[in-house]
Amino acid sequence: MANASLRSFLLHHHHSFLGSGGGGGGSHEGFPSVVLKLTANTSSSISFKLFSNTTSSSSSVTTASSAPTPVSPAAAASPPLPSLELLGSQLAEKDYLQADETTRALLIELAGEPARRRGYVFFSEVQFISTEDLQAIDELWREHSNGRFGYSVQRRLWEKSRRDFTRFFIRVGWMKKLDTEVEQFNYRAFPDEFMWELNDDTPEGHLPLTNALRGTQLLGNILTHPAFEESQEEAMEDNETPATTGQSKDDSKGRGRPKLTDFKPDYSF
Repeated sequence: MANASLRSFLLHHHHSFLGSGGGGGGSHEGFPSVVLKLTANTSSSISFKLFSNTTSSSSSVTTASSAPTPVSPAAAASPPLPSLELLGSQLAEKDYLQADETTRALLIELAGEPARRRGYVFFSEVQFISTEDLQAIDELWREHSNGRFGYSVQRRLWEKSRRDFTRFFIRVGWMKKLDTEVEQFNYRAFPDEFMWELNDDTPEGHLPLTNALRGTQLLGNILTHPAFEESQEEAMEDNETPATTGQSKDDSKGRGRPKLTDFKPDYSF
């Protein structure tokens, strides 16, 4: 197409050069007549020569085709698909932030097609995740944290907190104590205020996180999944009531429920 357009352009000017002022075939007054010869190359260029009738000299001009060179768009890098292998690799490298993201993506994938289309899991969809899959995820977290991270660890701590989510959030470090005269706690900001390294001061059960933006039902359904029933039995043994007092260990300390600030809860992790 580009060669044909250029050829038409040149032929138009060829006739302009050859046309006379009076409409005849002679030359313009004061200008010699010229002849254009086109030469098509095998490449994307066209050559033409101007020949003068009065001299034996000729000039040659080569013009390249104006057709743009096609450019292949670079393939966009897509994120890796969530898998147990990817999760295990990230945990082995102690990349707990990415492992937390992969865990969340795995739950969405395992919860079914509606969750995949939506992009998050409803609490009622946790039942569709198999025991084997949840236990496999949990085992990887425990294996690469010396037994300090994982859903089964969180289940045990939640039972020890008498299934009180406020006590549980404080215990696993999802809430922080404020510097006030009265004991008050507030929720940590995601992701900067959470702990993505395993240190001595990292609370047990701190990871993985569970988004509770729509309430605690999702977390509750994960922790009460049949995959973690053994953790409940262990916690119940630890929480046996002393015969002398008839109180639990938490009650024996004489501490009431921790006070929260009036800020709106934000579990956006």
